[in-house]
Amino acid sequence: MIFGIGIDLLDLERIERLHQKYGERFERHVLTREEMSQYHSIVRKTHYLATRFSGKEAISKALGAGLRSPVTLHSISIISNEVGKPVLFFDSKLQDYLDARHVTGVFVSFSHEGSLLSSYALAERAQVE
Repeated sequence: MIFGIGIDLLDLERIERLHQKYGERFERHVLTREEMSQYHSIVRKTHYLATRFSGKEAISKALGAGLRSPVTLHSISIISNEVGKPVLFFDSKLQDYLDARHVTGVFVSFSHEGSLLSSYALAERAQVE
């Protein structure tokens, strides 16, 4: 059963400007420790930052919470597996929030064209009787 969906549209040039202006401070604002480890080996830094920022925004919408506790930029980690598929990890506070709402899965997908990036998220929940 679908719990919620979320979508976000982002201009990659906006992220590039923010990254140029704030540098590492912006990286630390957006990325979790786990994402930061992967980020250092990535060639397309702006794209990585943008997908994480936009993906987390879409996830927050799918969860119906917006980006406020317990759904924050640092409560969600989006790690690309060996073939580039985004795999999600949640901190314990967010996992408790999901469990209380019977959310059993959250998924995110990205697409980009030119300087535009879209993120789509889907949250599913168990049938509660």
